[in-house]
Amino acid sequence: MIEKLNNITMRSVIEGVIIAVGFFFAYQVRYDGNVPPFHIYQFWVLFIPLAVGRLATNALFGLHRRKWCYVDGPDVIRAAEAYAIFSVVPLLLRLTLPTKWTLFRIPMGVIAIEFMISLLGALSARLLRQTLYHRNGATVASRDVRRMLLVGAGIHGVTVAEEMVRNKGMHVVGFVDDDPLKIGSVIAGVRVLGPISTVPEIVREHEVDEVLVCIPPAARPGLNLNGPGSPLSVRTTVVPTLDEILDAEAPANGSSSSTLLARPRAEGKVQIPAPSTATSIRGKTILITGGAGFIGSSLAEKLAPNNQLLLFDLTFSDKPVGFTRLLKHPNVRTIQGGLLEDGGKLRGLCQQADMVVHAAAVVGVNRVCSSGRETLETNYVGTSRLLQALEQNKKLERLIYFSTSEVFGVNSFRVDENSPASVGPIAESRWSYAIAKLAGEHLVQSYYRETGLPIAIVRPFNIFGPKRTGDHAMLRFILSALSGQPLEVHGDGSQIRSWCYIEDFCSALLAMLEKPQAVGEDFNIGVPGNTVTIYELARKIVALSESKAPITFVESPFPDISIRVPSLTKAENLLGYKPLYDLDSALTLTIDWYRRHWSFFSNNARSVAAGAHHVRGLTSRSVANAP
Repeated sequence: MIEKLNNITMRSVIEGVIIAVGFFFAYQVRYDGNVPPFHIYQFWVLFIPLAVGRLATNALFGLHRRKWCYVDGPDVIRAAEAYAIFSVVPLLLRLTLPTKWTLFRIPMGVIAIEFMISLLGALSARLLRQTLYHRNGATVASRDVRRMLLVGAGIHGVTVAEEMVRNKGMHVVGFVDDDPLKIGSVIAGVRVLGPISTVPEIVREHEVDEVLVCIPPAARPGLNLNGPGSPLSVRTTVVPTLDEILDAEAPANGSSSSTLLARPRAEGKVQIPAPSTATSIRGKTILITGGAGFIGSSLAEKLAPNNQLLLFDLTFSDKPVGFTRLLKHPNVRTIQGGLLEDGGKLRGLCQQADMVVHAAAVVGVNRVCSSGRETLETNYVGTSRLLQALEQNKKLERLIYFSTSEVFGVNSFRVDENSPASVGPIAESRWSYAIAKLAGEHLVQSYYRETGLPIAIVRPFNIFGPKRTGDHAMLRFILSALSGQPLEVHGDGSQIRSWCYIEDFCSALLAMLEKPQAVGEDFNIGVPGNTVTIYELARKIVALSESKAPITFVESPFPDISIRVPSLTKAENLLGYKPLYDLDSALTLTIDWYRRHWSFFSNNARSVAAGAHHVRGLTSRSVANAP
């Protein structure tokens, strides 16, 4: 973090110097080196505000986040836009201020010349840094080092690349990957040079010594790195995944579900952390929309002993809350209603609340793809109505708005809260969910800025655990494994996810409710340490459930997300967020829970395994928790 800050600071200092020098030479050029005394005075008064203004504009355009050694065409365009937009400010002052404000009326010639010199200086600095970077890379590569090409720019390939960058005896010339959205981008400081079919050409052009295959086992069959009619001229090595290193082979087919369900978890194999329920929140009235759902009811269990809870949902029948004791808890009141249908009821609840957790939403990829209108109206319009109802609540201490990790698009690797949002084309209805949630983020932030509403935004990254129902990959895999049915993996299973256990996620939510520094902030919450491919997840579930269910690969019925991994730096610094559950221990707890509650799920295990939209009792109009 400190190194990153220093790099950004250094780039800002250099750019500030360039701007000041550009301003100085603009006067020199405009007046042929004979600058009048008044304009010399004008320069000394205005060069600092001008430099600060330009740097602030550059920050708004995100120029400070891009390392100069990776600058490309779009960065040049963005820099030109930033410099041009700020130049409008002194131009407007020149044209609109009366003559008595001469000090602030910079000559138009100076404005134009300063714009050109500063922009050219900024671009030259970036080009120089990029040239030095590539020259150093060429120098390193010219020494006695091995030049490596990595096949696969997923989490496995990125991990290998990061290790090799630290190894002075190796030089990574680039990635190859068949994902068109990755080609041309820079991942972990390494450029994706092209698709896998271009390996022979890249090997020749970049004088590659060795090709490392960094893709999951399911994607390796049929992989051909040879050129037309000739084998690859360099050594090819398959880099095993961690699962392969640990020899975690999936069991063979043939066990019955009854045997699996009767089999207790073997003690001592997995370390299980003790769940933490400690919270300083007491004596509050807390409204949880989507309170009957998986996350809402899990959070409510931790808040109910010392607070009054208002759980608001469309239905409380056959929902995750039914697996808890909340429905009979003296501190819990359940209110059946919808965000769109029951405005008066919602307003009354909002006026009572000291805190609000807005988790209600239409969720599930299948559901979203088939019900785009309902998704947009419930998730955005419903949020708008909630905010309107809360605007008059002067005692409100906190509103947590549930967004989604999908706002970062198809390739979200170690994304932080400043990473740009990205969604797919409008023709793909899957993105209606992310669009609605992203619009909700902007609306919530607008209320914070304009009315002071004490909000905080959370973006969950693949939350799982006991009690989850509905359309969810983890649930389908577990029920399939326990029933001995095939685990159906979409595509080749190379999609990458980081999985967060519900206990860890609730600890982050409690911190967001408790800590004053959370107000006005947004947080990515997940567990990067629990990152695996979907295929590896399926294998883990089969192994941990001691199942012999097969894993099959099917075509994905919707556009999928390639990689989804958060950066936790902000949550760690502001919330003190420290996830406790590793993937194996969390999966063990979850699998054991579903095994104990098999009677509820058994009638639907086969349909869920096949990708059904709902589990028993979940109606098509249910409002569940955000994933």
